[in-house]
Formats: sequence, C-alpha cells, structure tokens
Amino acid sequence: MAHQLYFPGLCPPEPAPEAFEAREALRDYPKIGGNVMARFAKQLGTAGELLFDSTMMRLGERTIPCSEHEPFDRILWLPDALVRVQIKTRHAISDGQYVFNIKKGYQRGPTGTKPYDPADFDLLALVILPENAIKFTADWRNTHRVALSEIAHLRASPGASLRLALSDLGVSGTCATPAAI
Repeated sequence: MAHQLYFPGLCPPEPAPEAFEAREALRDYPKIGGNVMARFAKQLGTAGELLFDSTMMRLGERTIPCSEHEPFDRILWLPDALVRVQIKTRHAISDGQYVFNIKKGYQRGPTGTKPYDPADFDLLALVILPENAIKFTADWRNTHRVALSEIAHLRASPGASLRLALSDLGVSGTCATPAAI
C-alpha cells in the first residue's frame, strides 16, 4: 500500500506505547475483562460522552462540554433553559440489565467515590455503550437499571426518554419537534 509522503520536518511523532496497548486490549470490546475496563475506564467514559454528543447533534440539540471537575459533564442549551447533564456509561450486562451506580469520583482515586448531591446536576444520561443507546432520566436515585428489553426502543426513538425527562424537570423547549424525534 502506498503512503502519502510527509514534508521534511513535518513527520508525525511516534505513537506512545499506550496507544498500541489500548488498540490490542480493546479490540474485542465489549467482550473484555474487568482489568481491561479498569485500565481504560477514562477512555471508555469518553466514548460514552461522545455517543451523547453525537445523539444530541442528531436531535438538533446544542450542548456545552464542561470541566472535568464539575459535578456534571455537559450543559444542554435549550431555548428556555440550561440543563446540567451527568453522563454515566456502562459496558456489561448483569441479569438482563445494565446497572448504573450514580457516584462521583474514581474508585481507585485518592478520595474514592462519593454520592452526588441532588443539586449537582439536573438530568442523567445513562449510556449503554455496547448497545449504542442512551436513556435519559430526571429521576433522582443512587442506582438506575436499564433492562435489555428497553434497548430496541431507546435506539429506535433516541429522543423519547429525553423529552420525558425534560418534561419531568418542567422544561419543554427542546429544539427538535416531537415528530422529528
């Protein structure tokens, strides 16, 4: 295979060894071990956030990424409100459902994990990454479950749970019309 030649002095840097490690370790995602998931948790979490961003773009919604140190990941910019969104990503199914434990922090971090305060965010985006699906909720609980039986509907109508969650918050002004979602 022929490759494009680089201009002198503009050769790309050699990839870091971690890039090759991730490529090999994640090749069979989602069929990967817990140690691999833990090792690449940040990368997989970012993949969940990017699926959220893609879904919002396809629904005609505007979002603003937020600092890693905020208790929310995105701001959903609606015509009549700014909604703080916390994005949680899961990769493995357990007993026919994806279980989301809603905590902040990192289990292996210096301070571990802590529960969120109800004032930390307005809306949860529960990303089921292996299924390329998101369930939105304004329901405040420490644990949420998404049944495997819900996935087909979440994929077929990605804005339905968003509209319902925004309605639960008392926000009605999504950019996309119900017929378009």
